[in-house]
Amino acid sequence: MSEPKESMPLVEKAKKVSAHVPKLIDEKVSSPMRIIKAVFFELLILFCRIILYIFFREVRERNSFNVPKKGATIVVVAPHANQFVDGAIILSKIKSLTNRNTRAIIAESSYNDKIIGGFARVADSIPVARAQDNLKPAQGEVYCKDDDYKTLHGRGTKFTEFMVKGLIGLPSGGGNIDIEEIVSDTELVLRKPVKSEKCKKLLQTGLTYKYAGKISNDDAFQHVFSALHNNGLITIFPEGGSHDRPDLLPIKAGFAIMALGAVAADPSCTVQIVPTGLNYFHRNKFRSRAVVEFGAPIKVTAEDGERYKENPRETVAKLLDEVTTALRSVIVTAPDFETLQVIQATRRLYTKKVPLSLVVEINRKLVIGYTRYKDDPRIIHLKKAVLDYNRDLYRLGLRDHQVELAFRNRFQSFGVLSIRLIKIIILFSMAVPGTLLFAPIFILTHYYSKKKQKAALAKSVVKIKAVDIIATWKILTATIFAPSLYVTYSLTGIYLTKKYNILNGSMYHPIPLFIAIYLVLVLTTYSAFITGESGVDIVKSLPPLFNSVFGNRKRLTELRERREKLSLEITEVVNSLGPSVFPEFDQIARDYLRHGGKASKEFKEHVQRKEAEEEQKQQQQQQQVKVEESEDDNGLFSARSRSASSVSTISNGLSRVNSDGNLSDVPILGEGGYGYYSSGNEDDSGLEFEAVDKGREKSEALASLKLRKALRERIDQQEHEEYEDE
Repeated sequence: MSEPKESMPLVEKAKKVSAHVPKLIDEKVSSPMRIIKAVFFELLILFCRIILYIFFREVRERNSFNVPKKGATIVVVAPHANQFVDGAIILSKIKSLTNRNTRAIIAESSYNDKIIGGFARVADSIPVARAQDNLKPAQGEVYCKDDDYKTLHGRGTKFTEFMVKGLIGLPSGGGNIDIEEIVSDTELVLRKPVKSEKCKKLLQTGLTYKYAGKISNDDAFQHVFSALHNNGLITIFPEGGSHDRPDLLPIKAGFAIMALGAVAADPSCTVQIVPTGLNYFHRNKFRSRAVVEFGAPIKVTAEDGERYKENPRETVAKLLDEVTTALRSVIVTAPDFETLQVIQATRRLYTKKVPLSLVVEINRKLVIGYTRYKDDPRIIHLKKAVLDYNRDLYRLGLRDHQVELAFRNRFQSFGVLSIRLIKIIILFSMAVPGTLLFAPIFILTHYYSKKKQKAALAKSVVKIKAVDIIATWKILTATIFAPSLYVTYSLTGIYLTKKYNILNGSMYHPIPLFIAIYLVLVLTTYSAFITGESGVDIVKSLPPLFNSVFGNRKRLTELRERREKLSLEITEVVNSLGPSVFPEFDQIARDYLRHGGKASKEFKEHVQRKEAEEEQKQQQQQQQVKVEESEDDNGLFSARSRSASSVSTISNGLSRVNSDGNLSDVPILGEGGYGYYSSGNEDDSGLEFEAVDKGREKSEALASLKLRKALRERIDQQEHEEYEDE
C-alpha cells in the first residue's frame, strides 16, 4: 500500500493561481435595442424614485462629487442591509447625480425570480451564481478536535465526493466557508476557521451541515469586463447577500478581480472603484431616513494589471484590503447591537440637533474612538451608565430628547397636551378614509413581509432576525396589489355611480369616469399618508407631556440631573481622547460647536484660544504682505524678477503634475492656491500653506484663501438653514 501524498503547501498553491484576464470582446448592441433599453431604464428609475419618495421620508447623499461622470467605474456598496431597496436607492442616486445608466451585479437566484428578475432584466443587470444558493443538507455529521476549528472531521461522511473550493454551510452562526483541502472521506480543511462561539461548542460533539459544489462565473465576469472596456458603470454589493448584522460580512474578492482583469486585458483602461456606504435609520419602517455616502475613488491602472498578471493572489488581496478600509470610512459599524445602541445614545448626549449627514459622521468617529479605548476604565464606566440610562428612559416611555420637555409647568403642559390631542383627532379623522381604503394592503404587506422574513431566517446562516428583507417585501407587495385593489374600487365606483346616478354619473363615459375615480382614490390615500405621518409625529411627542402633567416630578428631576451629569462626563471624555484619535479634532470641534454642540468651559476656551492664535497669525501674514507690496512700489522688486519668480513657481507646479499625473495638483487649480505648497502651518479655514515666493503671488493666495473661507462659511450656513427647515 502506497503512502498518501503530502498535501501541497499553501505557498506552492498560491504560485499555481493564474490571473483571470478576459478576452477583449465588443458586445455590440443595435441602435434600436440600445434605445429600447435606455427607455425602459428611464421608466425603471422613475418607478424607483416614486417608490422611494413614498416609503422614505428622506434619502440624502454625501460627497456626491466622488462619483465619476465618465470612464470605467465600479461602485462598491456596503452594508447590504435592505435587500432590493439598496439597489433601488443606488441606481436612482447615481442616475440623478451623473446621468449614467448602471449595470448591477445581482444573484442568479434573484435574477430567475418572476418579480425581481423582471426588474433586473429591465435594468440590464448581470446575474452571478452563488454557491450559498445551492447549499443542501449533506450526509453525516461534522465535529472538531483539539480546538482546531479549521479542520472538520466526519461521522458517516463522504468528503471525497466534494470539491475543493466547494462550500460548507454551518448552522448557529458558523457561516459558509470554502473548502481548502480534502484529506479523506472523514477529514477536510476549511479555508478559514469557524469563529462563532455557539457553533464551536456544537462542533465539540457534532452537528449537521450543508454542502454546495464549486461554481463558475466566467460568463458573468466576461459581461463585466466588456462593460468596463466600454466605459460603463457597474454596481456591486461585495458582501454577497443582504443581512441585518451591525458589522460588515467578509467582503468577497469578485469586484477586485473584475477591476484588475479589465486593466490587465486593456492597459489603456483605468477603472475607478468608488466605496459607497448606505446608512439607514430604522431601515424596515415606513417613512424612515437614509444617507448614502460616496468615498474617494480608488484608481486601478495598467501597473496594477501587470502586478496582477505576475502575482494575482497578492494583488487581489491588497486591493481587497484597501477597498474594505475605504468602505469602513463611509459606514457606521459596530461589533454588536448593544455597542451600536451605546454609540447612538452617546452621540445624542454629546451633541445637540445636527444635520442628518453630520449624525452619520459623528457616529462613525465615536465608533472608531470606542474601538480604540474600549478597555479604558472611563469608557467601561460610561457604557454601563448609558445602558442604565436607556433602560430608565424605556420604562418611562421617553426618548432622550424628550427629557427636558417633561419639565414644563403642569398647567402649561396640560394646555399643550390638550391642543395636541385635538390635533391628533382632527388629523386621524382626515386620514381615516384613505387608511380604510388602503387597509387590505397594510394587512397583506405585513403578512407577506413576515412570511418572507421567516423563510429567509430559516434559510440563512448569517441573518439575526432577517429584518433586512422586510422593507423590500412591503414595497413589492404594495406595488403589486395596490393597483389591483384600486382598479376594483374604481370599477365598483363606476357601477354604483351609474346605477344610482350619483352626481349625474349616468351622463359620463365609463373611461373618463374610471380615471377620475382612480385618481381620487390615489389622492385620498396619499393625503392619508401625509396627515397620518403628521399625526404619528404628534403622538411621539405625547409621553413627555403626560409625564409632565401626571408623572412623578421627583423621578423626572433625578432623571434630568442624571442626564446632565452623564452628558458632561461624555463630553469631557470625548474631548479628552478625541485629539489622540483624530489629529484634526480641533477643526471637527469647531464644526461641532458651530452646529450647536456643547462642551465644557475649558474645552471651549481651548478652541477659542486656538482660533485667536490662528487669527493673529493671519493678521501677521497680511501685514507682511502690505510691507512687501510697499517695498515693491518703491522699486525694490523689478517686474523682471516678479516674472521670473512666477515662471519658477509654475514650473514647480508642473513638475508635480508630471510626477503624479494629476492636473489638479497644479497650484493654480489645487487647494493650496497659486504659488503655495503644503506645510505644517494651519490657517483658520483649516487649510495648510506656507509662502514660497513674495509679492503678487502671496496677495493672490491670500485673496484665494479669503474666498475659500467665505465659501466654506456659506456652506455651513446653508447646512444650518437646511436643518432648521426640517
